[in-house]
Amino acid sequence: MPAQYTNVKCSGDYIIEDLFRNWASSELFDEQSFISKLHESHIWDDEYRKLDNAIYDLAIKHGDDDCIPREIAWPIARIFSYLMMTFEAHHNKNDFFAIKDLDSDQVFDRRERVQLVFEGFFKGEMIPNDSFDYFDPSR
Repeated sequence: MPAQYTNVKCSGDYIIEDLFRNWASSELFDEQSFISKLHESHIWDDEYRKLDNAIYDLAIKHGDDDCIPREIAWPIARIFSYLMMTFEAHHNKNDFFAIKDLDSDQVFDRRERVQLVFEGFFKGEMIPNDSFDYFDPSR
């Protein structure tokens, strides 16, 4: 793990790795990550669930904290910002970006989940996984 993140304490290294492998500025960024696949190939696949689960687990860990470590908050904010721009681009007729193999309802369901999961992280209150139309049945 990069030295700047060694002070981030979590219950499992997978949480940090699943977050940072999706953040382009991280030494752990992985070209097989959800964000990389979405950016390069316009594919929304099950790699999203790893990122989603990491954010859920971080929200549980930091839910009672008054302060979220910047080393955690900044990557999550950047990933959220990128995803919102991606949804906007998908719906922009003047933009060549489109998420492949998803109809309008599926894109809406994913946008809704992303928005509420990321907002839930910062609020410290996560909406139950199964209250979404797009949810992780293994969680």
